Order: sequence, then C-alpha cells, then structure tokens
Amino acid sequence: SCDSKEDIERLIFLIADQLNRGKLSMKEDTERISLVELNYRAAKKAISSSMFSNASHYLKEGISTLEEKHCETHHELWMSLYASYAETEYCNGNFEIVRDTVSSIIAHAKNFSEKIPAYNILCNCDSMVLPRTLNVGSGRRKYNNAAQIGLDVLRQLGEHFCTNQSTVSV
Repeated sequence: SCDSKEDIERLIFLIADQLNRGKLSMKEDTERISLVELNYRAAKKAISSSMFSNASHYLKEGISTLEEKHCETHHELWMSLYASYAETEYCNGNFEIVRDTVSSIIAHAKNFSEKIPAYNILCNCDSMVLPRTLNVGSGRRKYNNAAQIGLDVLRQLGEHFCTNQSTVSV
C-alpha cells in the first residue's frame, strides 16, 4: 500500500516509470500535468543522489509530455523543467543538448530574470574545455564565447563596453 508521502517518495522512480508507460492513454490535461510534476520530482530526487543520467531521463519524459500551450498555462513548471534538463545534460557532458535547451528557455522567457539561469548554464558550457580537445586555440575560443555571452547579458542590462580597443585604458 502506498498511503504516505514517505511511501510515494521511496517508490517515486517506480511510480514515474509505470505512469510514463501509460502516458499516451492520458487524455485529461490535469493528468498530464500531474505526470510532468511527478517526473520533475523524480528528477530532483535523482539529482540529489548525483544520478544525472536518470534525472535527465525523467526530465525528458516530462518535457515530452508537455504541449506547447503549457509554456503559457504552466509557465513556471515549464521553465523549471527545461532549466533542470539543461543543467543535468551539462553534468552528463551533452553540450549540444544544453545549447538547444537553453535556446528554448531564452525564447520562452517572459522577462530577463528568467533568462539569467540559462545564460549561466550557457557560459559554463562554453567555458568548458575538455582534456581530449584541449589546445590553446580551442580553449581560447570557448572562453571568448563565454565572455561574449557575458557581454551580451550586460548589454541587455544597459551596460555597454567598447570591444574595439586593443589596449586597456585607465
């Protein structure tokens, strides 16, 4: 019997897996949103145990259950799901997925403050230099991309910098 919150939390992966198998038969929007929320909870539990691959699976299940209209009707859930997915894929080293997910977050953000976590993830992703690709040119390019993102964010905040100067002036 699964009567208490503790039971649900203990069995959350099993419950989410079973309901995900039957999600195509869910017709009611409330059922679908409940499943998305359950997948999000399962992902958060997986993240807390450093099981990023599992977390990514549950987040992807949640995202695939969402419809485009949910970006408006359940905006906070939509943004949280996508931001968590970008973060877990970053931890998994899937940087192209991170970039695609961040693009969706930025495109659907209602205000600048909703974009900040996405820009942070993108900067981290673009500043990552992996040992197998480490060379001076690629490392410099990646840090330049991260710096450019930072400058773009500052411009959106109303700060402008002259990027043409070759020497620093005090």
